[in-house]
Amino acid sequence: MTARRAVTAMAMEFALAVEGDVDADALDTVMEHVEADLRWVNEVFSTYREDSWVMRISAGRASIQDAPPAVAEVLDRCEQFRDETDGAFDARTPDGGIDPTGIVKTWAMERSRWRLGLLGASGLLWACGGDVAVSGRGPVDGGWRAGIADPREAPGPQTPVVRRVELGRAVTALATSGHAHTPGHVWDPRTRASAEHFAQVSVAGTDLVACDAWATAILAGGVGFATPENEA
Repeated sequence: MTARRAVTAMAMEFALAVEGDVDADALDTVMEHVEADLRWVNEVFSTYREDSWVMRISAGRASIQDAPPAVAEVLDRCEQFRDETDGAFDARTPDGGIDPTGIVKTWAMERSRWRLGLLGASGLLWACGGDVAVSGRGPVDGGWRAGIADPREAPGPQTPVVRRVELGRAVTALATSGHAHTPGHVWDPRTRASAEHFAQVSVAGTDLVACDAWATAILAGGVGFATPENEA
């Protein structure tokens, strides 16, 4: 039996599907805590709130040392991916600020995964937008199936699917970066202008945050940048 729950945070819907005999009250309680986790992440990392730690640091009103340790953790990962992608993934904005949102959502999803593990489900799918992580047995021949939305259509529940990806033992994460939700939000590291190489890029692998970073890097840098041993 599949149970489903969803919470809204960071102006997005985060959806959970769990397989197995899971207590409904326990599921509701866990999701309440997950929602609180996600709201805290938004308070710390939002680039739309002037009082967030990221905006305060970017504006020079605070230092990384002043902020919660999670800020340094995320920025360190951003630098790691910047090195790995030859600069295609970059949390530094063209005007000299910082913007780690290329991985913040998936980092937040992974940060809450331990709570989902408390449910004792035989399998789970944890998703937000085009980013999906799975574990355990799913309802489709023991695995999970995720759809990649058509970037040419308006985002929404009725958006056509251009490809379906089987997720399970070997491939447990899928991340998608594109301009459908926020046009022009990814810039080319060479021109420092909006990236126009692709409308959308999806990367599948085993590390959701790494898939997210590489999807953004390929969207930003185009085919001239090296790609990981994942599916793009």
